[in-house]
Amino acid sequence: MKIQTLDTRKKNILIHVLVLFTIILIVVFSFVISDKNPFTLSSLTTYFLQVTTSFLLLIAPPVYFNIYWIIPRYLVKKRYFIYIVLLLITIIGWGYIIGYSEPLMDQYWFNQPDQEMAPESGITGMIVIILVSTLLNLSYRWFIQLSKINQIENDRLHLELSLLKNQINPHFFFNTLNNLYALSLEKSDKTPSLILKLSEIMRYTIYDCKEPRVSIGGEVTYLENFIELQKMRHHNRGIITFEKKIDDASKQIAPMILIVFLENAFKHGFDHMEKNAFINFKLQTTEKILHLHIENNFSDTENENDGGIGLENVKRRLSLIYPNAHELKIDKMDTVFTIDLKLNL
Repeated sequence: MKIQTLDTRKKNILIHVLVLFTIILIVVFSFVISDKNPFTLSSLTTYFLQVTTSFLLLIAPPVYFNIYWIIPRYLVKKRYFIYIVLLLITIIGWGYIIGYSEPLMDQYWFNQPDQEMAPESGITGMIVIILVSTLLNLSYRWFIQLSKINQIENDRLHLELSLLKNQINPHFFFNTLNNLYALSLEKSDKTPSLILKLSEIMRYTIYDCKEPRVSIGGEVTYLENFIELQKMRHHNRGIITFEKKIDDASKQIAPMILIVFLENAFKHGFDHMEKNAFINFKLQTTEKILHLHIENNFSDTENENDGGIGLENVKRRLSLIYPNAHELKIDKMDTVFTIDLKLNL
């Protein structure tokens, strides 16, 4: 930690030196260009020493006093009266110093003609210097504060997304293990196949879904495995259709969003229907849009098909991952539940 602090200080000092040196060079070359006398190396050296001396002895002290002592102690802490008083003392006091000392420095150090001492010019210069340094420092503080706020917001959203995704996996595996348990009780020959598909699904959710984006092809395979598991569990009872038309399977989407709607159709509809149960699942992608449409019926005695925490969870994830880039419609009419989702790819 001490090494990082030392490096940060060295970096800040280096930045300050470079900024000061750049400003000095700009002022020096502006003097050289505006000088009516022929350009000589001697005149360039004189201008450089003159400007550097003025910056280091007359301008830098009040600027650093303002941005490192007055602003953080009083302006930032909203102690405005003390800040204004100290600012006025600095402007007037240091303005007099500049007004009297600069002509003397030019005359005795750089052999310039004798100039009239003008404290009012020094005060005017100090007003400009303090105003510019204050505005630049406040702009820098605002930018740093805004960056911190954005970083905190990004961290919060990342944490919330992780929590929402982690809520999905246990929910799905709990349901699948229940299916496996039911088949094992029946001593079904389909149990090994179920275990294999469950293994593929676990590998996908544990490893592939760590990434913020997965391929549509991977999600489709995951959905097909899930449907096959459900068909085994229900002994091909009812009608389950999955129509897909994928333009480009390598396109990327957020993982574990589509499965929530399919799980919801089983959990709140198909699982409770003794006969005539159906789920129609359609998935289509174009270059820019993913369109999912799913409808399922449910028993009128199970008239609570509001989707529960699963749909609320996926709504929140969509709002975080696809803000203003998705359209979700959920309808319930008589005993048919319909979900229509469009995502911008």
